[in-house]
Amino acid sequence: METTNIVDFARRDGITDALTDLLRTGAQQLIATAVEAELAGYLAQFSDLRTEAGHAAVVRNGHHPTRPFQTGIGPVSVRI
Repeated sequence: METTNIVDFARRDGITDALTDLLRTGAQQLIATAVEAELAGYLAQFSDLRTEAGHAAVVRNGHHPTRPFQTGIGPVSVRI
């Protein structure tokens, strides 16, 4: 009988333990913070750009639906 400690990647999504949940939550917060920082930089880059009417040409306009990002501990859902 062959013994191995290799875990099949297909079963990674079903892992539910306290440590994995903590890591998944931390990854979710980290990705969300990085996306927000990237957006803030983009908005700052074009903050002086105006339309002919004098309104800001580049503005924040809501969120996309939550979508999964694949990470080493499985998919992590983030709202963009």
